[in-house]
This record gives sequence, structure tokens and C-alpha cells, in this order.
Amino acid sequence: MNLPGALFSCCLLGLQHGVDWDHVAAISDVTGVQTSAREATHCGLLYALGHAATVGLLGISAIALKHALPASFSSWMQRIVGLTLVVLGGYLLIALANGSNTLSRGQALRAIVSRLCSRSATMLPARQYGRKSSLGLGVLHGIGAETPTQLSMLLIAANLGGLGNGILGLTAFAGGMVVSNLVLTAGATGLFAISRGQPVWLKWVAALTAGYSIWIGITFIAA
Repeated sequence: MNLPGALFSCCLLGLQHGVDWDHVAAISDVTGVQTSAREATHCGLLYALGHAATVGLLGISAIALKHALPASFSSWMQRIVGLTLVVLGGYLLIALANGSNTLSRGQALRAIVSRLCSRSATMLPARQYGRKSSLGLGVLHGIGAETPTQLSMLLIAANLGGLGNGILGLTAFAGGMVVSNLVLTAGATGLFAISRGQPVWLKWVAALTAGYSIWIGITFIAA
């Protein structure tokens, strides 16, 4: 494969990777608990950038050192990614169980555990799952979730003939992934924005989102 063809393949893999199972689940969870469409878009973008930057750095390291992350480490990180998806989906279910008509407030892991241990029937404290949390989630998922598209990209990039060409391949992959993540963010943001006007719809959308996230999380943990 010549260099332009390889870069095009990396870009296509990035577009596909952006709609892999874990991306769909994480971005749906993150955008679903924001107070505005603008904030949801920012959080989705930061998740994508954090993920892309981490994949890029790991890819450069793998090409330069000619050694990927140990399989045992990747396996444990995948389980951690799965746990975050279960936690994110769990928050939406907690909100539904408390009879919330608007899922506009989110929590990180500490607040969720606190709510689960509390005997109070009140809702979670009003603290938004914000931009830093979204960026950190993207970085974490970039370390742990080695899906077939990501592994295929690393194989191509590592065989492009040197570190410089490998970085070009990684950049093409990251660009494609960010684009597809932005499309996914826009779709999820629009769906939740429309649903907020109809509480019944919102509950169904949130329940499906939570169920999907938990299912993908359990799959990652059990793999």
C-alpha cells in the first residue's frame, strides 16, 4: 500500500473507531447529563480530543520503541473502561429511579458511590459532570479500549516506513475519529434536547442509553 492509500485507510479507521461501542456509550452518557446543548457539545469534543491525544501518544511510543503495551496491562485497563461505562449508565438509572423529570445534573464516581450508600431519598447534589471530567474520561478510554479498528490502525502506522510516516498515519486516524465523534455528539445532544420537552420520551431515551452503557461496560469487564 502506498502512503496516500495508507493514510486514507487510517482516516477511515478513525471514522469507524469514533462510533465504536464504547464511544457511543460514553458520549451518550456525557452529553445526556449536561444543562445545555452547548455544554454537551463541549464535553463531547473534549472526550474525543482526550481519546485521540492518548491514542496518538501510545501509537508514537509503540512505533518508536517497537513495543506495545503489555497485554496484561491492556486487559486490566479495558476492565476499568468497562467499569466507567457501568458507572455512567448507573447514574442515569439512579436519576430515573428517583423520579427525575430532567436529567440535567451529573456526578463523578465519588458522588455516585455516596448516593448509593446514603439512605436519603433526595436527588444527588447539584454538581455538573463537566469538561475536565469529560477530558479525563477520554484519556482513560484511550489507554484502555483497544478495539479492532484501533489495533488495525496501529498495525498500518507501524509499517509505513519510519516514525514520521507513522505519525502521519496516527494523525489521519485521530482526525477521522474526532470528526465522527463530533457527529455522534451532535446527534446525542439533539436527541436529548428534543426529549427534554417530553419527560416521557426523556425517560425512555435515558433508560435505553443507560442500559446500553451498562451492557457495553459489562462486556468489557467480562472480556
